[in-house]
Amino acid sequence: MPLILRVDVDKPFGHSNLIRKISSKVFEDIIGTPPLKFYKYLSHLIEFLEYCNSEKISGFIYHRICTSPNKKVTDLLIDGKHKFGLHAENTKSYETFLSEFHDLKKRNPKLIIESFTKHGSGQLKLGKYHYPIYEPAKYREWSKKANIKYQSGNGIAQNTNDLLCKNDEFDNVFWLEREYRNEDLFEIEKIIELAKTENVVVLIHPCNYHSFKVVKDDFQNLVNLSKEEKVEWIVY
Repeated sequence: MPLILRVDVDKPFGHSNLIRKISSKVFEDIIGTPPLKFYKYLSHLIEFLEYCNSEKISGFIYHRICTSPNKKVTDLLIDGKHKFGLHAENTKSYETFLSEFHDLKKRNPKLIIESFTKHGSGQLKLGKYHYPIYEPAKYREWSKKANIKYQSGNGIAQNTNDLLCKNDEFDNVFWLEREYRNEDLFEIEKIIELAKTENVVVLIHPCNYHSFKVVKDDFQNLVNLSKEEKVEWIVY
């Protein structure tokens, strides 16, 4: 059975230094639209996608409006056979969700939006258009209504059973960011063992891959272990 890579593209410029943090905040919280031609825009995502493509790993790449792909990212998504999706922010109503979906679709005519995830887990307002409340039951209804897959939620698994697919959906995922891992599922070796018999969704944020060595090391170790144990990565 395989590993399934989910990538949430949260920050337009990442957050590895003060300039990047401020630039990301300006476009997330004040402007709300993507700075496609600005220097270093999505450079952290480009670094991550280049690594994935070199390893022949395809994933589900979820974008906010303010992190909409530029030409370089679009080319990498196509070359790596990645799946493009919406990282939904304005989920106050079905109408606001659908408007955001069509906005991202219009901005990216070369890419097909097949699925969506939710930005944030209900605690904080994380952008100009972000509706913070996390309501997965509502997203399941919208998925059927709009014929757009809602494949994985933002839950933190407490045990291996929590990571399993239920009704074609993963409520919980394995977070590469260590602060979101339960101690019983902390080691990546456990995820490799589980993936030998079950599908497992692995979530990473490129801004953290770029900023924090421990996140990059954990992901690359997971990739290396998957090769050693002959565990595949798939998109479907």
